[in-house]
Amino acid sequence: MCETLPGGQDRAYDPAMQQERTDKFVLNPGWRILLSEMGLPIADTLRAAQLPPTLLDNLPTALDADSYFRFWRALAESSGDREIPLLMTQALDVEVFSPPLYAAVCSHNLRQAARRVARYKALTGPITIDAGDDPSRLRLVWQWPPTLQPPLALLMSEILFWVYLVRKCTRVLVNPVEISVPELPHSLPQYLDFIGAPIRRADDVSVIFASRDADMVFVSGNDAIWSAFEPKLKQDLEALEASHSTSGRVRVALMRAIPADTASAAQIAETLALTPRTLQRRLSEEGTSFNQLLNATRAELARHYLTACNLPLAEISFLLGFKEPSSFNRAFLRWTGTTPEQFRQQAGKSL
Repeated sequence: MCETLPGGQDRAYDPAMQQERTDKFVLNPGWRILLSEMGLPIADTLRAAQLPPTLLDNLPTALDADSYFRFWRALAESSGDREIPLLMTQALDVEVFSPPLYAAVCSHNLRQAARRVARYKALTGPITIDAGDDPSRLRLVWQWPPTLQPPLALLMSEILFWVYLVRKCTRVLVNPVEISVPELPHSLPQYLDFIGAPIRRADDVSVIFASRDADMVFVSGNDAIWSAFEPKLKQDLEALEASHSTSGRVRVALMRAIPADTASAAQIAETLALTPRTLQRRLSEEGTSFNQLLNATRAELARHYLTACNLPLAEISFLLGFKEPSSFNRAFLRWTGTTPEQFRQQAGKSL
């Protein structure tokens, strides 16, 4: 198990901000309203998170993962005995949604909302949602680069949003089938009472809804509002993707693909909606190659696993796509000039 790493209307996104927020999390204007509705002290929360006191005065703004996760931990501290995800769900309203989430309300059912949010999730940060395509159920799975370890409060808030959404938009007390998270939350009975479904401990972060609930009609479905929102969302997403170099997009894709053993050039090209030939050509134009990026990303993940996790070297070797630990040892020595075991020992001494 890895240790946790340290850590109104929306203003239009501009290209400069999109360039700024590569692999960053976006705080939308609704956050000030949300904190006020939850009764949390804004100034004290920002101070505890080591963030500027004027941060919420000029939203949207982008935060790196370390700052964003500190913000969430500060929220948990400022809430005292109250659970932030539950408080947030009680305070949610349309006016505090970001554009991608507001667009979900315009959908005709939960399944359609999930597809829309999954497509535009990148506008809010580097955490993605896989909405699946199973007619017998709807399973939402959250993913992020292995080097990011989001706080549990953030993950529970993401999950609870979907429970809130389906209930709000159908006017029916819908309960999910099951929720899974890496660690069980504090005040578990409160969560179980709200969710009405079991919460199990698992490596993945997911929520499952029955097919009948995923297909239940949203009374808030509105094609006219969606038609007004969609062009801007497409424009923002295209600008965000254009602001990323191909090599940067490959590195992000590899962060998720290497542990899943899906890190071939063909598979990454498919993920980025490119042909393998186009991928190699663009990387060559940027002065690199797929194999160089693969090795660099493997080395970065290896250093992360060795310092932030208590995993055996054999398991780390497997996660990095090596068939034998000896192959991992040789590769790591080539990358860093030291062996994995020596690197871990040196990192432990410096902590």
